[in-house]
Amino acid sequence: MSLSDSIIPCMISTTRLPIGAVLALSFLLGPVVLPTVSAQEERVSSLGMKFVEVPGTTVLIGVHEVTVADWKSFVSESGYVWTFSPHFVQESDHPVVGVNLQDAVAFCNWLTEKERAADKINSSQSYRLPNRADWDAAAGLIRSRKRELTVEEKVQDQRTFLWGLAWPPPAGSGNYAETEIPGYSDGFPFTSPVGRFKASANGIYDLGGNVWEWTWDLKLGANQMGNLRGGCWAYFRPECLTSSYEYAVPVEIRFSTIGFRCVFDDKQRTATLMAAADSEREEAQAKRRDEIMGKGDVDEEELAAMRQRLSAGPAESGLPNPADLSPAKAGASYFNTLAMDFIPISDTSLLAGVYEVRVQDYEAFLKQTNRVWKDKPSFLLGGGHPAAGVSWEDAQAFCQWLTESERKLNLLPESAVYRLPSDAEWSRLAGLKEETGDDPAEKHLKNEEHFPWSGDGTWPPPSMSVNLDASKIAEFNDSYAYTAPVATVEQNPTGVSGLGGNVSEWCQDSWPGADEERVFRGGSYLFFDKQSLLTASRRHAPKTTTRADLGFRCVIDLGDE
Repeated sequence: MSLSDSIIPCMISTTRLPIGAVLALSFLLGPVVLPTVSAQEERVSSLGMKFVEVPGTTVLIGVHEVTVADWKSFVSESGYVWTFSPHFVQESDHPVVGVNLQDAVAFCNWLTEKERAADKINSSQSYRLPNRADWDAAAGLIRSRKRELTVEEKVQDQRTFLWGLAWPPPAGSGNYAETEIPGYSDGFPFTSPVGRFKASANGIYDLGGNVWEWTWDLKLGANQMGNLRGGCWAYFRPECLTSSYEYAVPVEIRFSTIGFRCVFDDKQRTATLMAAADSEREEAQAKRRDEIMGKGDVDEEELAAMRQRLSAGPAESGLPNPADLSPAKAGASYFNTLAMDFIPISDTSLLAGVYEVRVQDYEAFLKQTNRVWKDKPSFLLGGGHPAAGVSWEDAQAFCQWLTESERKLNLLPESAVYRLPSDAEWSRLAGLKEETGDDPAEKHLKNEEHFPWSGDGTWPPPSMSVNLDASKIAEFNDSYAYTAPVATVEQNPTGVSGLGGNVSEWCQDSWPGADEERVFRGGSYLFFDKQSLLTASRRHAPKTTTRADLGFRCVIDLGDE
């Protein structure tokens, strides 16, 4: 398969977590600007492309449009089939033109793979096209920094150009259709070298003019459309050159007015900024709470209730009173001391966890056993998210602790234990009841017509049905960049949730021929490959392994109750 053949299912989108939504983390008390990692973080790619940070987005924005020289390197090294030729002469430092959305995505994917292979970037870093929110931030639109805009601010966003509110553009503003704009001249009848005109406040060139630039947000529907931003050398109408203008076009068109720029996306950097924004939100809430308490205009009962809510840790808040719980028994649902839901599996002595073990569940275990979660991923911000960065041995210890704790409370029979599901049990929970083969290795990929989210061969997954790497699956959306709260996805016909994505899950079984390795099943927020997401797909790793996308769920084996 050629590189061009493999691009269509890998079109980039950013609907996993719209970057603009990151800013909403602290809008309870007003907008909060994302903290910066440094005075101004920069990056230079292996092609010499420079990227800088911009307020309002966690990605680094390309300073220049992708040039003819950049594009020629891609075509030469990758063997990408390319025949487009503009009707005018371009030098190597001009922006490449005639690229459709697939072409632009192919370049981003190639540069990502090239630098990963050379160990210049890691698996959480990539190059991609900007999305709408990235572009808004680069253009300095108010809507990139605030959740709620006043009428005046909305009007300002609609009317503003990259250079301000004046028309015609001041001299040196960009490469536009000068002969059509009274009183304006830029000296270039077609494209110009990149960086020839005045940069934005953040040091980005040609956001207006030169060439239209592709942006890409996943659109649901049969007719795929992409948005162009920024205007070009042939445009002159004021309404088309405003910073907020979006030109919706079919993704397959190639014109001599269309190019693109890249952004550099680092998921770990995003996680750091999100965590910092969350910290700022909490500090702002605490400050506001102190202000309210200081005014004396809240009655004492309300203050006491507020203090109790704020002092409750995430693992203790809202947990049931063990005295109010019914013991676990065959054929009945069970709600345990950590507020974990279990349902009976017919014709077995099992109760299956409806959801993956959550951060709050695992943290309760750590607190009670004086353990440290040394490989906890930095993006696990909420107690309701699945616990990841947990080894098979850690998961076993959690099950043993919970078994002993609930036996002491007479909620679990002496014959019953919490444990990890076996490989066969996991398949049954996912709806794949009959498989050929005597062990996980023999069963691996034997069934090519079953996915956990549908019970059949439905591809791509229905939007919002599973948490995967939506940026690499065309016509699919899940709204999360990392893990999602476990209750986000609906339960399958068996009654359990999240088997197809979010985090992969440890199973009890050893991998045949490798006694120290254990099986794990299901996709994760990093998965996008169709074959890897089949229910019958298996993976295995040493039982001491910890990964940011690998967690677990429990079953209760009631034994001979």
